[in-house]
Formats: sequence, C-alpha cells, structure tokens
Amino acid sequence: MDTDLSKRYHSLDFLRAFALLTGVLLHGLSLYLEPIDGSEPRPLAAILFIWIHSWRMPLFMLLAGFFTCLSLSKRSSGSYTINRVFRLSAPIFLLWLFIPAIDETQAQMVKLPELLSWLISGQSFTLRLDHLWFLYYLLIFYLITFVITLLAPKGFTRITKINLSYGLIFGFWLPILILLNPLARPIGGIFAEIPLIFGDLKFGSMLFMLVFFVIGMQLFNSQAFIENIQRTKFFAPSLGVFSFVPVALMAWGIMKDEPFAFSGNLEMWIVNGFSALATVMLVLALIGFATRMITSGGALLSLLVRLSYPVYAFHLVFVYYIGATLILAGYSSVFVIIASCLAGLLGSLLIYYVFIYYTPLDWVFNGYKSSKFKVSSRGLKKITQHF
Repeated sequence: MDTDLSKRYHSLDFLRAFALLTGVLLHGLSLYLEPIDGSEPRPLAAILFIWIHSWRMPLFMLLAGFFTCLSLSKRSSGSYTINRVFRLSAPIFLLWLFIPAIDETQAQMVKLPELLSWLISGQSFTLRLDHLWFLYYLLIFYLITFVITLLAPKGFTRITKINLSYGLIFGFWLPILILLNPLARPIGGIFAEIPLIFGDLKFGSMLFMLVFFVIGMQLFNSQAFIENIQRTKFFAPSLGVFSFVPVALMAWGIMKDEPFAFSGNLEMWIVNGFSALATVMLVLALIGFATRMITSGGALLSLLVRLSYPVYAFHLVFVYYIGATLILAGYSSVFVIIASCLAGLLGSLLIYYVFIYYTPLDWVFNGYKSSKFKVSSRGLKKITQHF
C-alpha cells in the first residue's frame, strides 16, 4: 500500500465511532433479553441485539489494528505505547473511582462508586470492567505489540506487511477463527464470553479479538484488498445474506429442547463455522460499504468522532437505570429502549461538556492536539507530546 501518512481515513474514523455508539443501542436492547419485570423477552430486540453483537467488537478490534499501524508509521512504538496506556487505562480508573455500578435486580439499583464505598465503609475495590472490558484487551494487545517491535522489529514488519487477500482470509484466518469460536462464544456459538474484572482473562475471546487486531494491521498495507471489498457486488450481498446467519443461529438455539446446547461435535462445528464466517463477512462488508460511501470528512463527522469515546465510557449507568425504572413503571418496550438510549447519550454529553471538555481529562478521550486545554510549560509539553 502506497500510504500517504498525512491522509485521514474518514470512512474508518466513522466506522470506529459507529461501533462505539451502537454499543449504546446494544445495551438498551439488552434490557429486553431478560426483562427485569419478569415479562417475556422481546424477539425483535433480541434479533437486533444479536446482529450488532456478531460484528461490532470484532470490527472495532480490526480498526484498532489498522490505526495502530497508521500511528506506528508516524511515531515510535514507545511513544505510541505510552499514548495507548494513558488513553485506555484512564477510563477504567474513572470507572472504578467515580462511576456507579448498576444492579437492576436490586431495590437499590445504583451502587456507590467504588472509591466512595471504600472511603465510607472500607469495602474493597472489585476492579470491575463492565462495558470497558475491550479496553483491557486492547491494553494487552498494545503491550504485546510494543514488546514485539522492541525485540523482533523485523518479524513485526514481516507480519504486518503481508497483503490481505480472499485466499489469506478464508484459507488461513477463518479456520483459526472457527477453531477459536467455541472458546470465544461458548453459548450456542454466538454469545461471547468476556472478562468481568481486571486480571480476569478469557483466553478464547481474547485470542479471537487478537486475530481481528492482526487482520487490521495487515489491512493497512492492503489497498488492493480494500478496493475489492468496496465493490457493491461484494458488500451488498454479504450484508444481505450474512446478516441472517446470527439471527438464524439464535433461533436454532432457542428452539432446542435444551437451549443453545449442542447435540454432538458435528453440530457444534457447523454452528461455530457459520458464526465465525458471518462475523468475518459482516466486518469486511461494513468496511467495504463505508469506504465506498464516505470519501471525505466534515464538521459532523469530526463531532461524531470526538463524542463517541466519552459517550460510550459514561452511557451505561444512564441506560440501565432509566431503562429499568421505565420497565418497572410499565412503559412499552419501544419507548423504554428509545428513552434509555437518549438518556445514555444526553447524560454522557452532560458529563463530557461539564467535567471533561475544558480540562486535561479530554487528553484521554481526544488526545492533546484535539483538546481545548493546553499547557505552556516546556517540561509538560514534552510529556503531552505522547498524548
């Protein structure tokens, strides 16, 4: 790939923001997988949930790998690792220190932030990850990347310079993903297993995501492959056909005598094969569609990119608290999902513009160069160049 290092990849910027913001909708929909009021799950909510769930985080991990290679083409691996550790670990610390946990099954749904619980009652920190578990995995991936670039830079270059092709995807990466899928998605081949607390490792899901991270690195140097997946004859049928696969697998799992239980190894591998294939095809199709349709930036896209990270970081408490409250009050499922998602968006934006936008905390969410708060000290400027 003949890369222009000054180029902005507007389509992929959009996809990264889109993947984060669809998480707000995902959590709104999750309220109706097992409704708190004991009512029946809502099939349409479950269908949309599983469709988003099948591609969202693999897409985000692939984009993280792509932008890692882009950043390493402009700065040293040490500087980039400092940047990543700072910008990924800080939201997890904010989660522990200031963001309440929500347990909608309890009468008192909102729990004190762990810092306050420790100060008031001496209760130990749980080091929960909640919806930020993927930042934990990315921290691991970036540290692995740093070690490899430090100890085996030629090997790293050799791996990331491999040009992607359909043969490589379907002949090498897809079989690996199929083998990992039963470990990454142990419930019916579709529902992922994720770490709940810092220090917990779910090796199946971590390796599954790592594969997409590496594919993203190789995509950075594969302009011909990007041009291939941009073709309408690829992304249109891929989105149309493979969007039905995760929904069909969910329906299959629900209709079994023992939900999501495999009757034998053959059935297990067939289901996991289709699950992994659908994820790969949907991720590639979404990238192809976005790169075909979005060719320039603008104020709206810049705002979307700026707000997506803080919105995702802070939305969960609003979505679950408002959603659970409205469900118990007897409102319709459509109203609850819309209202809880709006609460997640508006609550997060309020936190961002009141407490973060004009402070150094925005270095975490949007980087030093894009933040309002600047420093004049030469010593501090040397530090902020990493952010």
